[in-house]
Amino acid sequence: MVFYVVYRASQEFRNRRLIPKRLKALGCRRIIGSFWEVDDEKVSETLKVLRGNQPIVLKRLREIRRPEFDEESNLIDIGSLIVFAYKSEGKDETCRIIKILKKSPCIRLSRTVYAFCRGHSHYDNRGDLIDAKRFWVLVQEINENVKVFPRMVIVNNESIPELLERIRTRIEKGIGDVLTGYRDLYYGAVNGEIRRKEAHEQQLKLYRKFILMKKLANFYQKWLGMDFSKIITKPYALIRKTRTMDMI
Repeated sequence: MVFYVVYRASQEFRNRRLIPKRLKALGCRRIIGSFWEVDDEKVSETLKVLRGNQPIVLKRLREIRRPEFDEESNLIDIGSLIVFAYKSEGKDETCRIIKILKKSPCIRLSRTVYAFCRGHSHYDNRGDLIDAKRFWVLVQEINENVKVFPRMVIVNNESIPELLERIRTRIEKGIGDVLTGYRDLYYGAVNGEIRRKEAHEQQLKLYRKFILMKKLANFYQKWLGMDFSKIITKPYALIRKTRTMDMI
C-alpha cells in the first residue's frame, strides 16, 4: 500500500534543506513541495526523519469515512478528506489562490496542501463558502497543474489536535483582524480622521469579513464539532458602536 506524508518544516535552515535529501534516500517520491508518496514499509523511517516537523500521514480508502468522536465529544477521526496540492508560479498566482482559500473551509496541511470535507450538507445554499468541487474548478483556471487526491484519511490521528489548533488560529486571527479594523474605524471617525463616506465603505467591508468568519466558524462546528462561540461574539460591541457613527 502507498501512503502519503505532508509536513511543515521547522524554521531551522539546515534542517529544511536536509529533509528532502533524506526522504529521497529512503525512496520517497515528491509530489509537490512537502507532500510526498511513501511505500508502506518506509513509513516508520520516514516519520523518524520528519520528527519535530509536524508530519501527517494519509492513505486512500475506497469507503467514505465520517468524522468520529469519543464519549466526551472529542474528535478522534476527521474522516474522509479531499486533498489538493499545487505549486504556484509567481506572486500573482499565489495571491489569487490565497483569495480563494480565504472563502474555503479547509484544513491547511502545509503551505500548498489543503484538505477539504467530503460532505456537502454543511454548506449553505447561498454559495458564500467554497467547497472542494468549486475550489478545484477555480484553482484549475489559475494553475492547471493542481493535483487532487480524493478519499484520503489521516493515519496518525495523534496529529489531529495540531490540525484543530491550526483551524482555531485561523478563526482567531480573522476575528482579531475584524476587531482591529472596527476599533481603528471607530476612533478614526470620532477624531475626524475618516470621512463619512470612507467610514461607511470600511464598515461594509469589515462587516462582510465578519460574516464570512461566522460562516467559516459555523462550518467547522458542524464538521468537526469545534466551538467558536466565545471568539465570534468579541466584535459585537464595536459593531454596535460603529452603527452610531452617523450621530457623531
